[in-house]
Amino acid sequence: NPLGVSTLLYAVELFQYRQAQGRRVVVDGGEEVLRTLHERGYKLGIISNIIGENEVPDWLEEEELDQCFSAVILSSVCHQRKPSPDIYLTACKALGVAPEDCVSVADNIKRDIPGAKKAGIGCNIIFDSPEKRHPVVFDDETRPDVVITEFWELLDLLPTLQKEL
Repeated sequence: NPLGVSTLLYAVELFQYRQAQGRRVVVDGGEEVLRTLHERGYKLGIISNIIGENEVPDWLEEEELDQCFSAVILSSVCHQRKPSPDIYLTACKALGVAPEDCVSVADNIKRDIPGAKKAGIGCNIIFDSPEKRHPVVFDDETRPDVVITEFWELLDLLPTLQKEL
């Protein structure tokens, strides 16, 4: 595995808010990527700084993606928010994995990377989606391990896990 992690894809920023329609949709290729990673043996979790308690779970169920996720950690429920490392550690505990065995896939360097790094997350990936119009400048605190511009690139980075005998 080129990323050196073996258990989990974690904190996926997999939806985009469509202002005109006022609804969330999966990023291009997102559904296929998530289902493939789940089939490859990765535990998937979501961490979201969200006010409501039902929006993300309801949306996952509506998109029939809820069975792909082992944990959904919402700031409104656990009373922790990114960039605090605590919300990442809560997700690790819920998934039963060590932070160093996790990959964080996120889209906001200031909100997502510092907390994940402080929590000891093994690999931090930024999804720099085309919807972002501003240039991203990294510093030591916000520098990810990998930058992707297409969600499907995760499939090249995260091969099928070897099953323990």
